[in-house]
Amino acid sequence: MKLTPATRKRLDQAVTGLLAWYAEHQRDFIWRRLRINPYVVMVSEFMLQQTKAGMIDKHLPRFLKLFPNVKKLAAASSSDVLRAWQGLGYNRRALNLHRAAQELAKMKRFPETQPELMALPGIGRYTSAAILAFAYNKDIPVVDVNIERVLSRIWRKMTTTDQVIAMDQIEELDALILPSGRSSEWHQALMDHGSSICTKRNPKCSECPVQEQCASGKHFLRNPELAKAARVQSREPLFAGHPRRIWRGRVLKVIVENGPITTSAITKQLKLHDEVPLSDILEALVAEGFVSKHRNRYSLR
Repeated sequence: MKLTPATRKRLDQAVTGLLAWYAEHQRDFIWRRLRINPYVVMVSEFMLQQTKAGMIDKHLPRFLKLFPNVKKLAAASSSDVLRAWQGLGYNRRALNLHRAAQELAKMKRFPETQPELMALPGIGRYTSAAILAFAYNKDIPVVDVNIERVLSRIWRKMTTTDQVIAMDQIEELDALILPSGRSSEWHQALMDHGSSICTKRNPKCSECPVQEQCASGKHFLRNPELAKAARVQSREPLFAGHPRRIWRGRVLKVIVENGPITTSAITKQLKLHDEVPLSDILEALVAEGFVSKHRNRYSLR
């Protein structure tokens, strides 16, 4: 990727502006105060997958108190890990984190390269990059959907609020413009900006510290209906007032805390209505390796 001198200058100014804005407006999260430890970064990144950031402040200290390091987590039982994970949802992340810790416990040191980290269960391109940037401050692009959106809009004019540039191109751009030695700070600045200013549906372009350097901001300001337009989202089917994923989490929690347990006992504990697809949920949990079935009882695998 090659940038014209004018584009490079504009993007460098945007980097400077975002870092200055972040210095004054950064959000305060507990994991940011602890990120010098790669283990804590790993745990927090697993928790942050598909969970609102504010939830982690409550759950991370509890989890770290129980499992303060890789060895403690690796030595724990799956049921203990899932029990500690309750409230965060998407329990597969907890099991992957547990498996990753078990692999790490066999190593002499915590990995410091992306291929090593990506070889661990549940760690992909983004999580591996986040660990390297936030724990080791390595100059590596860290691009999630929010950073992709912010850099897309700054780099080129996006004609709608839904439009973004392909993630691999944004990674390449990020690698070119990220300020050397400030990777952790830079990517946290992008995340905070995307959360509070350059939001998905209603970007606050008039409040943006890099409005002059942004290729999309003036376009959005001239066309405010673009920023306010919301896509019609297909509603998730509800069972007794809650989506299937909520019931799934509740069923697994009952099994973790009470297994081996029968279907009728689960129904009684959760006061399930007939419309809740309990048998389908149990079949899926067995098929995905979360629980096992012996005769008519379910327990954690």
